[in-house]
Amino acid sequence: MSTQIKTCFNGCSFTYGEGFNLHERNQYTYEKVLSKEHNWNSTNIAVKGSSNYTIFLRSAEAIQSQQYDIVFTQWSALNRIWFSPGPEVHYFVNDLTHPDYTYRDLYISPKDKKKLNELLLILNHDYQNIIDLISYCNILQQLAVVNKSRAVFINGLIPWQEDLIQILDSNLNQSLSSYSKIIFDFKNRSDDEIIKYFLKLQQKISTLDKNLWVNMFESFSENTCDIAPAGHHPGVESHQWMAKQITNYLGEL
Repeated sequence: MSTQIKTCFNGCSFTYGEGFNLHERNQYTYEKVLSKEHNWNSTNIAVKGSSNYTIFLRSAEAIQSQQYDIVFTQWSALNRIWFSPGPEVHYFVNDLTHPDYTYRDLYISPKDKKKLNELLLILNHDYQNIIDLISYCNILQQLAVVNKSRAVFINGLIPWQEDLIQILDSNLNQSLSSYSKIIFDFKNRSDDEIIKYFLKLQQKISTLDKNLWVNMFESFSENTCDIAPAGHHPGVESHQWMAKQITNYLGEL
């Protein structure tokens, strides 16, 4: 009798199953679809609104627990930041649910919160966030080897494009994607500056084991084809698409 594979799924609201009620989450999220299809004993530790740093910490703890054969880590938006003004209390940028914020004697009005978030996003550039994300992946990979587990990465909301791993053409305007032009501040930097930062970032990306990625440059968010019943998150067909990508990925190894 074969031993049932134990899997852990971590991420943000996409993996949590935001937009579905509890009954629907237990039926339609890609984690549940995969677990039923492959007869896995799965655990979902995803938390809505998670930053990639908090996702990294949860995946590291899951791997170190040595409870799982595979830990699937779905990465979220690059510029999410979490703050903690008190014990088990959080404030995170990109929270569109609450227009204002209150904690004890602290009150941030909708106007001030909007200005604060805009400033924090300006100070939190994707270039460094990509470098940090790559470090998270490499650390989780090493932890998985030590703890005899397996790390698998899923692109949930990362907007990077494949040009970042390709040879840079002399015509930078044609060689760079729209997203890369944004992170390199294309309109305001010289070609020499752009090339310097591009090569540094490309060298960092080259340290990634791309074989650990289900959909490195084909994000879940870009392939959302339907909406969940109670919100703007991926719906039933979108979760089925994600489950199929993972099944195909595992079958190719």
